[in-house]
Amino acid sequence: MLNSIIGKDKAAAMEKEAKELMKKAKGLTAPSLLELRFKPDWEAAAPMLDKAALLYKQVGNIDKALEAYERAALAQERLGSQWHAAKHYEVIADLSRQQNRPKDTAKFYKMAADYYLECGKPTTAGEVLTRGARVLEESDPEEAVRLYYDALDVYESSERESYGVDAFRAAISFLVRLERWADAVEAQMRFGAVSDKVGARNTQNKAYLGAVVTWLWAGDAEAAWSTFQDAMAVESFANSEEAFAADALFEAYRRKDEAAISSLVKSKALYKQLDHHVARLAVRLPAPSSKVRRMGRKLKRLMADTDPAAEEEGEEGEEGEGYGGEEGEEDGGGAGGEDALL
Repeated sequence: MLNSIIGKDKAAAMEKEAKELMKKAKGLTAPSLLELRFKPDWEAAAPMLDKAALLYKQVGNIDKALEAYERAALAQERLGSQWHAAKHYEVIADLSRQQNRPKDTAKFYKMAADYYLECGKPTTAGEVLTRGARVLEESDPEEAVRLYYDALDVYESSERESYGVDAFRAAISFLVRLERWADAVEAQMRFGAVSDKVGARNTQNKAYLGAVVTWLWAGDAEAAWSTFQDAMAVESFANSEEAFAADALFEAYRRKDEAAISSLVKSKALYKQLDHHVARLAVRLPAPSSKVRRMGRKLKRLMADTDPAAEEEGEEGEEGEGYGGEEGEEDGGGAGGEDALL
C-alpha cells in the first residue's frame, strides 16, 4: 500500500538508496587496512543506518526495516547513547507487532525499557513496558502479564509510584478479565500499598475494597476475609467508608442472604466507584457460580474468631440450623439447592 502511495519509481529509488546506505555502513563497521581503519567507525555509520531504516520503513519493506533498525540500535549502543538505542528498540517492537510477532514485540519493548533505565529514565521505561503490555493483551496474554509486572516493578523499585497509576489500573483490569483472581488481588494490594506511600488515601481504600470484592466474586471467602484483615491493619483504611462497606458485605455473606448482598452492592455508590472491571464484578455480586451458603458458613467461623459476640451468636445459630441439613440442601439439588440459583 505504501508503495502505491509513494509511487513505484520513487519507492524503488528509496529502496536502492537504503541498500547503498546499508552497504556503506557495513563497510564502516568493519576493519580495513586499505583505509587504515582498525576499529569500527560507528559514529559515521550510525546516521547512515538511521536513514536506511527510515527509508525501508517508509516504503513498507518491514523485514529490511527491522534489520536496519537493529543495526542502528547497535550503533547507538556502541556510541554509548542508550536513549537513542531505546528509541530504536521501541520502533523495532512496533514493527514486530505489525508483523504479528508477539514474542519479538515483547522482547524489544523490554530491551527498550532496559536502555531507558540505563540512561536514568525509569518513568519512560515504565510507560514503554505498559504500552507493550497493552498491545499484547489479545495476541499473547502471558507476555502482556509479564510486561505489566515488569512495569509495576520499575515504578516501585525506582520510587516513581505516583507515575504508575495507569499501569496499576491497566494491569488489574487485565488480570480481572483473565480471571486470574489471585494475581488481580495481589496487584490491588500492591496498588494500595504504593497509594499509601504517596498519600493517595482514597485510591488506597478503593484498592483494598476491590481486592475483597475480587475474592468474593471468585467464591473464596477465606481469602477474602484474610485480605480484609490485612487491609484493616492499615489505620487509614480501618476508619474508612470502604472498610465499613466491606464489613457490611461480609455480614450479608455470613447470613447467606443473597438478596441482601445484591441490594447492598447496588445501593452503595462506593462499589460503583471502584476501578471499572472490579466495579463490574461488585455490582453483580453474588457471583452465579459461587456457593453462598458454603461461603456463609466459612465466614461465620472466621468472623467468630475475631468477634466474641459473633462467636456466641454463631453457636446459637448452628444449634437451630444444623449443618447436615444445609449440606444436604446444597449438594442434593432441588428447588432450594445451589443449582437452582444459577
